[in-house]
Amino acid sequence: MYTNRTLKLQHVLPRHYIQLLIHFTPMTVAYVLYVVLGYKEAIIPLLPIGVIGTAVAFYVGFKNNSSYDRLWEARRLWGSITNASRVWAAMVLDLAGNNGNEEVRAMARHMVMRHIGWCNALRMQLRRNKVWSEKYYQSYISSTQYKSGQDYGTMMQETLDKFCGAGEREYVISKLNPATHLLHLQSRDIKHLKQQGVIDNIEHANLTNVITDLYNQQGGCERIKNYPFPRQYAVFSRVFVDIFIVLLPFGLIAEITRHTPNAQWLLFPVCFIVNWVFNAMEAVGDLSENPFENALTDIPMSSICRNIEIDLREMMDDKEVPERLVPVDGVLM
Repeated sequence: MYTNRTLKLQHVLPRHYIQLLIHFTPMTVAYVLYVVLGYKEAIIPLLPIGVIGTAVAFYVGFKNNSSYDRLWEARRLWGSITNASRVWAAMVLDLAGNNGNEEVRAMARHMVMRHIGWCNALRMQLRRNKVWSEKYYQSYISSTQYKSGQDYGTMMQETLDKFCGAGEREYVISKLNPATHLLHLQSRDIKHLKQQGVIDNIEHANLTNVITDLYNQQGGCERIKNYPFPRQYAVFSRVFVDIFIVLLPFGLIAEITRHTPNAQWLLFPVCFIVNWVFNAMEAVGDLSENPFENALTDIPMSSICRNIEIDLREMMDDKEVPERLVPVDGVLM
């Protein structure tokens, strides 16, 4: 998540300068044909170009709206995970953590720690790249300390080492979806507490409902992760923007000549500004399409997981509570 109030040039220019340079070609062609060579037929009426530009703006706006819906749904899901995590820890610690049996208290603590492991396992699963991932937008993060360079398996193993036992770690890592099986272990343990008489039927049902909520929230995140933004919208949005940008100089050159015959060079700055606006609108939608891809504007899952860990450890009165993550160069992961 980008946290600065304004965007820095190093975050904006790498995305746009190549496209702006490419779009310099139709401007040059229009200028040379009309001004240098005097080929007055090399113009297109501005009215149809304006109609195309209006249609493209609406289309890009629709795409950006849909992209933002995906981003906002992802953030709401992680907000729900935060709330459910606090409920889970409070219920487990109140119902089992205050039990006189030392084994039961240890199990309650382990269930809370395992839940922290689940949050981090889900985070790492969601950040695994899919074939359609926008790696272009990860270039800045990849060149800084935001990306550890470790592979998925190593990171998952090291993370679960901190929150689960060795046997559980090996069990869940052997599965394709470790987070799902961590919740299954939670369900198994609350069933065991019920069989021991530590919790009654109502308390067991309430804890099961929390696990159900966590499954639903995990499924919602996986739905966004595993189903890409429809390519027909994303691809044609880019195509329509490029068509408009290519046609624009051939319509503007005659208008600029008519109003300012001695300043036909204004074609270049005017087209550059219009091109940048449309490219920026297109890029905003692209950045929001897939909110779990380690890009600048993604959901700050590492920070959310750390905040959950802090809350849950403080509930258990742990002495060693980690610090909150802070933005680095304006990026909070």
